[in-house]
Amino acid sequence: MIKQMLTRLLAKSLWKQKTSTALIVLSVASAAALVSAFLNLAFHLTEQVAKELRSFGANILLVPRSDPLEVEIGGLKYVAPEESAHLEEADLVKLKTIFWRHNIVAFAPFLSRLVEIEGNRALLVGTWFEEEIAIPAGKGLFTFASGIQREVEPDSGKFRTGLKSLARWWRVEGGWVGEDGQGVLLGSQLAQRIGVGRGGVVRITYQGRTVLFPIRGLVQTGGVEEEQVFVHLKKAQDLFGLPGKVDKIQVSALVTPDNSLAIRASRIGPARLSPEEYETWYCSPFLNSIIHQFEEAIPDSSAKAIRQVSEAEGAFIGKMRLTFMLTVALALLAASLGVMAAMMTAIFERRQEIGLMKALGADGKQISLFFLLEGGISGFFGGVLGYFGGLAFARLLAARTFSLASFSLPLSLQGVILFTTLILAVGLAVVGSFLPMREATRLEPIRAMRGS
Repeated sequence: MIKQMLTRLLAKSLWKQKTSTALIVLSVASAAALVSAFLNLAFHLTEQVAKELRSFGANILLVPRSDPLEVEIGGLKYVAPEESAHLEEADLVKLKTIFWRHNIVAFAPFLSRLVEIEGNRALLVGTWFEEEIAIPAGKGLFTFASGIQREVEPDSGKFRTGLKSLARWWRVEGGWVGEDGQGVLLGSQLAQRIGVGRGGVVRITYQGRTVLFPIRGLVQTGGVEEEQVFVHLKKAQDLFGLPGKVDKIQVSALVTPDNSLAIRASRIGPARLSPEEYETWYCSPFLNSIIHQFEEAIPDSSAKAIRQVSEAEGAFIGKMRLTFMLTVALALLAASLGVMAAMMTAIFERRQEIGLMKALGADGKQISLFFLLEGGISGFFGGVLGYFGGLAFARLLAARTFSLASFSLPLSLQGVILFTTLILAVGLAVVGSFLPMREATRLEPIRAMRGS
């Protein structure tokens, strides 16, 4: 009988106390809208920001596994031809066969030697400026020690990459070297030193062989590249007598900041992880797991992280997420106080109703359940309202503030965001109702019914 009475009172309370219920719903909805908006933005913008950061250069370097004596000149390391080890240009396509093949934004091979250019010594670098490669067809199948197999869909049939994609911040006066491989890209400082300009011709000599190259463009980077000369990889291989060889490969890959598992794998080595941990680590786009997969794909290579790039990227994304979390936490706190104030006002106005419930036999637990249910139901509706409001707000911010033309997340991820928003909204309403609920249980029936 008491349960039926509480149910009827709950329904009537939500309907009659329209003002306080509306205040609770709006308080929760405002916080839920921020939760929904920032969760949507966090997932969407983190990916977009990571892609933008990848336009500022490579974060992974592949070099031959052997370790010859190296000398650094002009900011780049090189070795004598008789001591140097090389990677095979034909192996570059294997980079697009790893588990996280879709996360590879761009890569470019390099082959460099010291040459004479118009009587001055400089580093000549052969590379791909813009190359289209054919990706091997078929799905990738990866089997782990636990017996679980993971299948990866094949990437698109063609992949266009090269220095233009890898170093998009370079400022080039004139034009890049075309697909025909004719001409050079000359560093601006080197061009000034030897007294040549765009449209001119440079004479390059290496071990007694002299080749003339037209100057296609001058490059400014703010780094050592301004003292170098860049030619198509095939031209450098022919000049150096190293057909099909490269010194190193720079890769730009989308990665996620390291968590405790990634840090542990770096400390003890992937081989010492349990089969379950290894599978999770391997199937996550951590920097070191992608490096590990590169070394699997090209066994003669040694992959290294370009730490200053990857660490700066991870720190920036981490700070952006922290900002989102702090903003949401403050919104939840403010909404909780709003719920608490609305509930306290409602309890003050309903003292006689509470006194009557106690006089009819309702105990403290039943009174507490009544107000917690009332807060939880209001929180649920506030969460639903806030989720859709936050989704619209996120789309508006993405378009107006971050200049993103499209905003879309998978339905499965939207489901997770909806569930998270509703849980936080209901929890927020319940927490905000806790203190008023305690005050309601302490009311004495006689004094409450008298309204004193």
